[in-house]
Amino acid sequence: MTTRLRVLPLAPPPVHGETIGSYLNRLADANHLTIGHFSSLIGPSRQHRRDDNRVGYWTSEGLMRLAALTGRTSVSLIHSMPPLGTLGDPIRRLPLSVTEEVIEPRRRPACRLCMARRHIRGLVVRSTPHHEGVCHRHHRWLLGDEQHSLTRLPEVVRANRRHQRIVRRGTHPSTALAYVDARDRLTKWFTNEVGSPPLLQRWHRRLNLLGEDPFGDPHRPSASRIELVTYPEAVVLTRLFASPHWRGHSCLPAEAARRLGIAPDQMPLSTSP
Repeated sequence: MTTRLRVLPLAPPPVHGETIGSYLNRLADANHLTIGHFSSLIGPSRQHRRDDNRVGYWTSEGLMRLAALTGRTSVSLIHSMPPLGTLGDPIRRLPLSVTEEVIEPRRRPACRLCMARRHIRGLVVRSTPHHEGVCHRHHRWLLGDEQHSLTRLPEVVRANRRHQRIVRRGTHPSTALAYVDARDRLTKWFTNEVGSPPLLQRWHRRLNLLGEDPFGDPHRPSASRIELVTYPEAVVLTRLFASPHWRGHSCLPAEAARRLGIAPDQMPLSTSP
């Protein structure tokens, strides 16, 4: 079947970590095809969303047809889009476990400045793990709806480098779960204003540096903005929560306060992960 397929007139390469749906839509757009028609060339016709990374309905034949259409090898496609390497795995057809849902990389637009530098004009959606939420080339935040410039928030860039070191030294998925736990706790502290005054002052200072949210509530920052402004402290707690030594330790709240640079009595209750 694949021998009848010709390479598309325009077949740009996938971006590493790009979602399957994003790449298929870019191929369809570049060749002035509807996504439904393009999908039918690979296998079952589907309206792929750009953030779609599911492979439960794919077949090995479909992967070979995509390789034929793009003029690339199956190996190179799998390297850029790792979920394609799990075709035929029955577990991919099952619902995600609770842990997988928590730590699954978010699907967000790739850094627009990086894409422009590579002469890619269409929207590219990537699977972005928490520790890859900063573009260090252009100092951009990638985990939210807005790709905020971090030029005035260098502590966020530094925190991301620490976050990457934690992930390299830790074990998956414990480090990812530790970050999610830390992020969610700090979001509650910010939202309910139960964090210490020094922490709240830091966070509001960073929030002011981001500038006004043109589409948001001026009195209630979006969840993505809260994650950004609390990110340096979230990384501090991630390292603590991921440590086998400190996990469940009776002195963990005091140690957390010390690392956050606040008084122990200013720590909210229930700090233990």
